[in-house]
Amino acid sequence: MKNGLLSKLAPIGLACFLSNAAACADFSYEGLKGGLTAEARFHLKGEIDQGDAQRLDAALSSSGITHEQDPWRKIVVSLDSPGGSYDEGLDLALAFRRRGISTVVRSGGQCLSACAIAFLGGTALPKDPNPISEDDPLPDQLPDRSLEPGALLGFHAPYLDLPSDNYDAATVAYAYRSAVLGISRLVAIADRLYVVPAELPKLLAPSKDELFVADDADSVRVLGIDYDERSYQMRDKPGVTRSMIVNGCVNRYYHLNRRSSQQGFAVAKATIDEFIEGSQLMENGEDKIAFGTHQFRQGTIKTWIAYLPIAKTADGKNFVWCLFAPDPSDLKTFYKAAGSVEELFASFKGKGDLMTLSTDSDMIAPSTGDWIYDMIRDIDLVPPDTKLRSVASVLDQYFASEKVMNWKAR
Repeated sequence: MKNGLLSKLAPIGLACFLSNAAACADFSYEGLKGGLTAEARFHLKGEIDQGDAQRLDAALSSSGITHEQDPWRKIVVSLDSPGGSYDEGLDLALAFRRRGISTVVRSGGQCLSACAIAFLGGTALPKDPNPISEDDPLPDQLPDRSLEPGALLGFHAPYLDLPSDNYDAATVAYAYRSAVLGISRLVAIADRLYVVPAELPKLLAPSKDELFVADDADSVRVLGIDYDERSYQMRDKPGVTRSMIVNGCVNRYYHLNRRSSQQGFAVAKATIDEFIEGSQLMENGEDKIAFGTHQFRQGTIKTWIAYLPIAKTADGKNFVWCLFAPDPSDLKTFYKAAGSVEELFASFKGKGDLMTLSTDSDMIAPSTGDWIYDMIRDIDLVPPDTKLRSVASVLDQYFASEKVMNWKAR
């Protein structure tokens, strides 16, 4: 979402280019933490400035921590910065990706503008522990970037921050060109940072007095961020409600493709209305079961799945149906194209096994490639604009006001 708090924060954008007052970011080694699978933790604090990628390498070198030494050692950099040089933020993002370093913004910390761009470079352990040069192609391992409760992560486009001093036309023109080139660089590497280019405008549109803050369910999922708050466990609940299922179906359909689900709910409503209207015209009775459940087995256990149409296929000939599987420890959504409820389940008659359903060749199976990220969480079962701090209360409201569909077969 956008936030008009930037005027209260430290100047960012191209301020470091135009001023000598900005302090360089400081990298410090915090040691090995995290028990048996201890991760090597580093901390960046201060404004992003030219040479920070080299300062990162110096911190790594002095710590003695390398992937060559221990390929399974996770290296994490926590970021706490008001921003700084946008171009150097991009360089840091690339440095994190090339070196296989995860990023995190911890509770009470802030990571804004150039820092937020650097944050997007957080990545999983490298497939090849040997260092790669700046001339080698970017590695393709999955992202690994996380946000703790109470942290502030905010994006906006680079801008000219001109103090009272006078600057000649050449200086201003150079700074403007630098900002344009910075945006161009981000667009060029966005897909390698696991951000769909079509989602970039929301990160770049805010002015210097605004931030796009990653503080709701939609923004963290679109950007592939792991929100590190797991106190609300669905497996401890008696079941799910209809609203949770609808939210989960629509959110996952878009988020698994790294796209915002904000508009998806209007599409889903129009799709259901179209299906109901068509069923009424055909008088097949399916208008009454546009949302329903179907009995299945999961091994020897009786279970059920919920279903509803949420979109149309690209050719407009069929509906895209969501199938929601209510395993309390492993909630899942599947998607299948079909013109009617009868057609949706036609190939499973007489089988009734969830494994048969999920592995059918006609299933639409969007995935990020990361099975952990693909799992449904509490933040997927709420409307996309739900603030992260409000997820638990929204779910509790559903439980208090809607009929609970129990996990066990009904």
